[in-house]
Amino acid sequence: MLKSICILYLCWFSVFSAWADVSSAENGMRVYVKNDVVYCDIQAFQQEAYILKVIGSGSPMTVFWQFDVEQVRDYWLNKQVVSVRLGRQVIPDLVTQRWLMRDLNVGIVKHTTDAQEAMRFLSEMNQAAVVDVSVLDADTNYLLKTRFFLYEGEAEDKSWVPLFNSSGVDMGDLPLDLGVVND
Repeated sequence: MLKSICILYLCWFSVFSAWADVSSAENGMRVYVKNDVVYCDIQAFQQEAYILKVIGSGSPMTVFWQFDVEQVRDYWLNKQVVSVRLGRQVIPDLVTQRWLMRDLNVGIVKHTTDAQEAMRFLSEMNQAAVVDVSVLDADTNYLLKTRFFLYEGEAEDKSWVPLFNSSGVDMGDLPLDLGVVND
């Protein structure tokens, strides 16, 4: 009986691991360490057509990327160590055919005349600083979980409340390998 349970557990674990790898590969998720900071590059491929339709019709769009670093535990639930939420917003102006692109975390504002560029601004996150390596223990296993929240309209509230209004899209999980440093 115990042998059957162990075999079943190993099969389930290998299937789940393979699914997690595919999920991360489909989203182009990449995690790397540079200058003692963990960075993540990720893209929401399945949301591009919807984003383009919304901002092309003149409606503002706001997205939040949620990055959670968890300590992997063998006999208990994983422990959340760090949680980072990064927000971006695009506000279209159909009269001038320009899109205002605003980073909600640092307040940087840019304009573009290309709807594709505005869509990529919302659907891609490159060099997102997730956590400083000094916060993590090199001998511990960590997992980076990523979620994508999408709002039609201006959702400027920076509190945690909007996260409960939408369940978000699970963008995948990747193990953090602190031994690989790409300076």
